[in-house]
Amino acid sequence: MIARIVFLLLITAVGAQIVAAQPNAPRNVRDYYLLLPDKFFETDKDQRVKLMLDPKRGAIVDAKNGYLLAPGDGAQMSLVVCLFKNHSGTYTIGVDATYSEDSVYSRLSFYHYVNGGLVDVTKSIVPVALPEEHRYEMPRYGRTIRVATQKRRHLYDLLWNGHRFLIKRAR
Repeated sequence: MIARIVFLLLITAVGAQIVAAQPNAPRNVRDYYLLLPDKFFETDKDQRVKLMLDPKRGAIVDAKNGYLLAPGDGAQMSLVVCLFKNHSGTYTIGVDATYSEDSVYSRLSFYHYVNGGLVDVTKSIVPVALPEEHRYEMPRYGRTIRVATQKRRHLYDLLWNGHRFLIKRAR
């Protein structure tokens, strides 16, 4: 019994040290946005903040709700970043990158923060393919992503359950 208590105390202490060893770990949606891979940007790192997060251009940084909208222009895709809380207390980072040509195209992907960077986990937490031709409405409030056609006909919802997304078919 005493050995079990000592073991649990030791595990707790080691876990606390691991968490404390990551002083630069992201704390809010803006921090996660700054960690996004370069493939999402046509701008340099300075412009990602000054230009894309300028509220005068329509940017929204809602840290309380884990929501960020960074409008694009021309070659730069518009980005919506949402944080989905996991059962473990960490976050899954959802990124919807939208660009327009003759039609609107949308790339939806999901990441976990691991060892100072983001790891793509899309295929392991989403049970369906995510075509670029669909529209994805990321939630500023709540845990549901609405999926629609180009003409905005509702197809289904992706419901976050704290571990992965589930499908709720449209009626």
